Amino acid sequence: MWYSFQKFFVAIKRLFTSEHTVDAFRNTLSVILPIVVFYKIGWPTTGIGVGIGALMICMTDLPGNRSDKFRAAWISVLVFTIVAILTAFSTAVPLLMIAVVVLITFVLSMSAVMGQRMAGIGLMGIILATFTIGLKPKDALLYGNYIFWGGVWYYVISLVQISIFPYRSLRRAIAQTERETAALLRLRAQGYNPEISLSGFNQRNMRLHLKLANHHELMRQLLLSDRRAIRQLNAKGGVYLEKAINLIDLYEQVSAVHYDYPYLRKQFENTGVLPFIQQSIELLANMLIKPNHQLSITQFEDLHIALLQRAETLEGDKKTLLKQIVANIDEIYTLIVSIHQNTIANQPEEGAERYQDFLTLTPVQAKKIQSHFSLSSPIFRFSLRLSALCLVAMLLIAWLAHEHYSYWLLLTMVIVSRPSYGQTMKRNAERVGGTAIGLLIGWCLSQYADIPVQLSVSVVGLFGFFAFNRIVYSMSAVCITVAVILCLNVYDGNLWKLISDRAIFTIVGVLLCLGATFVFPIWNAPKLTHLMTEVINANLLYFQSVVNLKPHNLEDIHQTRLARKLSHQQLSALSEAIQAAQKEPLKKQLNWSLIKRVQLFNYQFNVLTATFAGLQKLNKAVLSPEDIVTIQHNLEQSLTHIKQLDLKQSIDLPSWGEQPLNLLEVSSYLASIQKNS
Repeated sequence: MWYSFQKFFVAIKRLFTSEHTVDAFRNTLSVILPIVVFYKIGWPTTGIGVGIGALMICMTDLPGNRSDKFRAAWISVLVFTIVAILTAFSTAVPLLMIAVVVLITFVLSMSAVMGQRMAGIGLMGIILATFTIGLKPKDALLYGNYIFWGGVWYYVISLVQISIFPYRSLRRAIAQTERETAALLRLRAQGYNPEISLSGFNQRNMRLHLKLANHHELMRQLLLSDRRAIRQLNAKGGVYLEKAINLIDLYEQVSAVHYDYPYLRKQFENTGVLPFIQQSIELLANMLIKPNHQLSITQFEDLHIALLQRAETLEGDKKTLLKQIVANIDEIYTLIVSIHQNTIANQPEEGAERYQDFLTLTPVQAKKIQSHFSLSSPIFRFSLRLSALCLVAMLLIAWLAHEHYSYWLLLTMVIVSRPSYGQTMKRNAERVGGTAIGLLIGWCLSQYADIPVQLSVSVVGLFGFFAFNRIVYSMSAVCITVAVILCLNVYDGNLWKLISDRAIFTIVGVLLCLGATFVFPIWNAPKLTHLMTEVINANLLYFQSVVNLKPHNLEDIHQTRLARKLSHQQLSALSEAIQAAQKEPLKKQLNWSLIKRVQLFNYQFNVLTATFAGLQKLNKAVLSPEDIVTIQHNLEQSLTHIKQLDLKQSIDLPSWGEQPLNLLEVSSYLASIQKNS
């Protein structure tokens, strides 16, 4: 009984101490507090204005380090103040309002060329312009002043928080990476169990790879993008830097756990080795999440001894293979121990600034930004599409000038519009479903609950909106709909008008967004051939860097890590494009067997290269010079063949027999994929 209560309290503590929940509480407080205070002193208009400023600007506050937050603070406050004043000034003249809002939409949509954070600021700037249309403030400068102080108020709280807890976002990113790496270890452990089918194994493997690649990129951005912090690395920063490096190296070692499971199952059949390997890897996953679990450590050590004893009873290739697997498991164990040390185990022998080579930079130079003003740029096409949608919405809003909530139409369009067709479909479904449930809940509460209860529930709804917005959007839509309906019902009354307008403008906005995906469309299918060549080229560069890798050579290790990062990014880009293309209207025209075969064997080549890198670090050459030349030639030949493929045509795919899964065989298979002669 006590254990059940303990688990319950741990779950509650985790809920209320997670970054999403803490941020949601901070955001709700920053919005509600000025409204309540200014209402109490008799300045309700000021309270609403400052509250709206805080509401809009808090959505731009993405996870980041101190440098990111300070930069986002002044940019957001400046952009939002200008947008508020310009939009408020234009509302007096309908044609001017339409022109200003469409121009703001295009300019702020194009800000995505400068990265995710600027894209978030741009999106919320457009939403602020939409709110301003609905509010129609009489004094543009006074309204801009409210928005300015709302932004300043919010970012004072946020910057104080990041100053006190500078590594909170990084800690969360590291914890997420540990959990996903443990999940990958558990999946790999299943490969050693003959009773578990390998059907769908590769797909689950690649999905975890995509998640981990994104987590690794987030860790790098959080840790390395603050140039001042990386130059003046303190003890705690050094610990997190080493954790991040070890986690990424751990991924390479986990990937290197022997991948040819049918071959392994056949080799170790009736030897009793497979259960020991499976249990060892599962214990490693447990130790990664719970490093101080003494029982897991003891069990792992016992299994390690048992594996070494079994290795001595085997002969020939079986003995060599088992010793390689044990060595790989030992390396994983060493990295897990290093990850959970709270001191720097190894002082970096190269300058800390060198690690900034691993940052993925966003274009800030005029020429690079200018290159996006072309129909070949997805950002430019999306900006044109959103601007066209905005124009249609603004014309309808001008026509429906008597409708007080007509701005909900534009608001829906801006929120649910996404660059890709699949993302837009998903967002639309979540918006419609969440709005419908929220309207039902809001109607019931407005009928049967007192006003204080309605206002309290609306505050809870605002909290839920912030808590779920980035993780479960449908739930976020439910919460914000409840909050809006209850607040406006208390303030304005006319419940039926509120509910009908919300439903109608949401549905019309969703339908227009669906139609707009075919205006300046952004299809992923045409990009697949190019992305495949990029993956093969990145794998070739990774392989070449591993070939040149010498043990304990810092420059070689650095270059290999850079090449590994590039190959992981290209594999992730291909995986994301394939997932998006599978949801597009013309998906049935593509040869998915060919596409997924190329994806799978490139992933396998990457994993095998990671295994090769581990052996190179130990100065254990496994490839002859002739094999290396052949593998490089195969990849170069594959590059030529892939460029010539038409992914809409059927081709005769080469079969994969029972040959061993190694770099030579996989590269040869890739080279054999070509269009029919």
